[in-house]
Amino acid sequence: MEIGEWYGSLKKKTSVEAVAQLLHDSPLEVPYIHRDIATEEELYYYLQKWTEPRQVNYPILYLAFHGSPGCIHLAKVKGRDITITTDTLFDFLKGKCHRRIIHFGSCESLDINGNRVNKYLQVSGAVGISGYAADVDWVLSSIFEMYYLSELQYNQFTKSGIQAVNDRLHKRASYFTKELKFKMRIKK
Repeated sequence: MEIGEWYGSLKKKTSVEAVAQLLHDSPLEVPYIHRDIATEEELYYYLQKWTEPRQVNYPILYLAFHGSPGCIHLAKVKGRDITITTDTLFDFLKGKCHRRIIHFGSCESLDINGNRVNKYLQVSGAVGISGYAADVDWVLSSIFEMYYLSELQYNQFTKSGIQAVNDRLHKRASYFTKELKFKMRIKK
């Protein structure tokens, strides 16, 4: 799910969908569903759809929005951001994310206490939650996310599988993980 307008202009076509399409067209053939989100109602509508059993083949929730510590920002309306806190998001996802990964492709959303993220893992049932604790460069994060999403294809969505992905990311893409302040928490 992605913010409808990254830079407040209908003329700009910036989108993370190109990353998803490239992975789909690659030998990995990664399936994806992309949705533009501008309102809170749209966000919760598509989150509900994503958590349905028939979407089990789409275990990665990739939230590409503007962000701030503990928040994602959907759109600007009359000069004000529509903001969703991570607390509110995980209240909605309670018990709905077994063997799934939630990635915040947004600036600073995971610049929060690790115990809070551990609570989200417990509440949602997700095997992993990832994102950034810094204000990230759009192109740099897109390059990293393409690699990250491809690495997720090589392991089961279990504690040990996601730990193996995290270890590879920090070993093979350490420049990106450090520069972007990438964080991943894995269910205990």
